[in-house]
Amino acid sequence: MKAEQVLQGWSCIEALLPEGWEALADEHELLETKYGNAKIKTASELMRFLLVHTVADLPLRQTVALVAESGGPDISHVVLSKRLIRAEEYLHELVGRMLGPAVGNATAETWAGYDVCAVDATMGCRPGSLCGDVRMHTLLRVAEMRYVQIEVTSLKEGESLLRYDAQPGMLIVGDRGYCQAAGIVRTVEKGADVLIRLNRGSIVLDRPDGTTFDVLPWLRQLDGHRAGEQRVVIDWTDADKQMHRIEARVCAARLPAREAEKARQRLRKEQGADVSKESLEAAGYVAVITTAPAARLSASRCIELYRLRWQIELLFKRWKSLLGFDRIPNYREDAIRAWLYGKLLAAMLLERLASPEGEFSPHSDERAA
Repeated sequence: MKAEQVLQGWSCIEALLPEGWEALADEHELLETKYGNAKIKTASELMRFLLVHTVADLPLRQTVALVAESGGPDISHVVLSKRLIRAEEYLHELVGRMLGPAVGNATAETWAGYDVCAVDATMGCRPGSLCGDVRMHTLLRVAEMRYVQIEVTSLKEGESLLRYDAQPGMLIVGDRGYCQAAGIVRTVEKGADVLIRLNRGSIVLDRPDGTTFDVLPWLRQLDGHRAGEQRVVIDWTDADKQMHRIEARVCAARLPAREAEKARQRLRKEQGADVSKESLEAAGYVAVITTAPAARLSASRCIELYRLRWQIELLFKRWKSLLGFDRIPNYREDAIRAWLYGKLLAAMLLERLASPEGEFSPHSDERAA
């Protein structure tokens, strides 16, 4: 490709970046040169290195060689590694400036003062691996798309709320993999609340009167597609044989027939001949367990918030497919965070390239419960 074509393409990308992106690099002191061989002197040069490294999933050595070959600064991979780590907050702020209305729906003002955070885990590949060999656990503040906590573990370690540093005021939203009594109880004891997709097979719930709560008969009694709720109690005994008890609510709604059938098809595909009639019936509902008081979030609002989490998950699934969010470069937490923000920025640039007038979030017909 001719140099003129490269420059023309790069000018197009620069035009899609938020206003003031160059000055912001100066504010974060990313262009200061302490040593004579630190040759990244402009925000444009820095951005080229960051996007080539994150979008192309190239090792640092290959990144610096490719940029130098295309006419950019000739630096060492060590210099680039240090700049990448230092660029974490810069990249995060750029992501924040490019956010659209979908994530803005998770602001504290919208959700009764809660700091809405999503937890998720994804399987990742280390450089040179042909299959998944690590799991990346993330706690994401949804309103500003900020990674609050990231941990990379072996595949032997599964999803659990226990690994996250929950804070008072948080409302942690997660899928059914996090529906475990120990994690829910410990999170609430730290002062946070949870909103987790109910997994009937992983948790035992009681009614306030002490009788066992069987969710499926209760779901059958729901009125049409209106959301209903049932107060429950969660008991958990820790390793020291001490009993912990918290109050919660199960909130649920019947899915429209079309969405219910899609959910059952997904379940048949996942479980094959082992799928049970009860599971297929339960797939016709969206049910969550939450410790948020009813006075703060009604049953219908809880269902709505869970669907917002699903929107974000759809977005990340698309980005994983396009940009390889699961190709984790190393185990350094600070480098991984910067790398992820670079991926987020690249994903948003692709959204703008593909549809400058389009919405940032998945359309409403992409939602699933």
